Amino acid sequence: MNHLESRWETDGVNRSNTYESKKIKVSVLIYVRNDKCHIETCIRSVMNQTLREIEIIIIDGQSSDGTLEIIKEMSEMDCRIKVCHSEPSVGLQFNTGLKLAKGEYIGICESDDYVLPDMYERQYNIACQNQLDVLKADFYRFGGHGKGEIRLPFAVLGDASLYGRVICPRENGYITKMGVKAFWSGIYRRDFLIESKIFMNETGGAAYQDTSFYFMTLLKAERMLVSKEAFYCYCWDNEKSSSNSPRKITMIIEEYALFKKRLQEEALFEKWKEHYLFWKIGDFIWFYSRLSESQKSEYVEFMYHELKRDIDSGEFRQSMLTSVGKEVSDKVVQSKDILERYLKENESTYWKMKMKEKLDEIKYRKDVVIFGSGNVGKLVYKYITKTGGSVLAYADNKKEIWGIKDGNTLIMSPEQATKLFNDAVYVIANSVHYEEMKKQLLGLAIREEDIIICSDYDFLLDQDIFKAS
Repeated sequence: MNHLESRWETDGVNRSNTYESKKIKVSVLIYVRNDKCHIETCIRSVMNQTLREIEIIIIDGQSSDGTLEIIKEMSEMDCRIKVCHSEPSVGLQFNTGLKLAKGEYIGICESDDYVLPDMYERQYNIACQNQLDVLKADFYRFGGHGKGEIRLPFAVLGDASLYGRVICPRENGYITKMGVKAFWSGIYRRDFLIESKIFMNETGGAAYQDTSFYFMTLLKAERMLVSKEAFYCYCWDNEKSSSNSPRKITMIIEEYALFKKRLQEEALFEKWKEHYLFWKIGDFIWFYSRLSESQKSEYVEFMYHELKRDIDSGEFRQSMLTSVGKEVSDKVVQSKDILERYLKENESTYWKMKMKEKLDEIKYRKDVVIFGSGNVGKLVYKYITKTGGSVLAYADNKKEIWGIKDGNTLIMSPEQATKLFNDAVYVIANSVHYEEMKKQLLGLAIREEDIIICSDYDFLLDQDIFKAS
């Protein structure tokens, strides 16, 4: 048994190699470059799909860290794996795989992510039953590894009434404005992509090449469905991921320039230009929030000149912009410095800043009880312990877990916790029921100044809590 097989449970039967495909239902594309830490988990999650009629196309972008050796060894274990090579560009790697694919539908799994075992079987059946061009779905974001992994659900739609319905996306005002991102969380009918000439831009690097791809699928698809079932697991804490690359400062600007060119070439720009500006400003603002402090000033320079060009052109009425979008537009008209000051002042809401201040004060008091032992509670635990605080216990309303330890931390009832630790700081870790939980603590004689509500796990995920100290 080689080192790859020894890390996974096997029953001694290589079913994949005995399977003779008459019809490939889903071609799963995995593009990778220098990701030996994650690639085996990614590939294995696709190999272990309950849908057997798949092909796994791995496109390596000149890896030099041992990734390719792992891929080659795994390809010998499963005849459904096809390995090919390209220059290091996510767009080029994706397009290379798409051109080779033979499946009815195309799936995408990025190398630092993984998928749950029944993803492609469930999604393929839904797609076939509804004759879909595109299926999108909710997904999970995860951080940490092994027993320390924390997995959190993420909804791709703000309007719950749209789930499970066949929609022509360009005819739905909510979809065309708000979009349904996370392009890797579902599958695409291959012939639809080929006939519509929907590929990724082949710019260098590994960030935002999916921008045009994502929007063009919305504008071209006749039948799309968004599923509430989440199967895709997106790695939030990979420090080497494309979203953390310094090169990305200009890449999103380049991608929007290419997207505009595509719309113009297909005579779609006039119809969709107000949406285009809305999407662009929204992505630029979001992009700013993801940058390190050292990158933000450099990026604002590019952002300012790019948006000023759009606004000065006179081709946009700005009719689709939200109040925030209009404020950004107004600041651009005034000056770069005013735009930068606005972005800095509005990057974090007031309550988020106050929450961080209160959490950071914990390290001076040390004693904390976390009310809520679920995934948000685990994130709070990581944040507190990483910043020097000490967690005495978890409190939880679920009777069935009282007396159980999560790691070295005991879970107990709120009543027991408040009797034992009446002077502790209580951090409410729940994104839904936090107001009821606060009332419960107040009723148990915990002072309001000793209660911190931590309901936004995006805030916690942005604090680099999974990085080594």
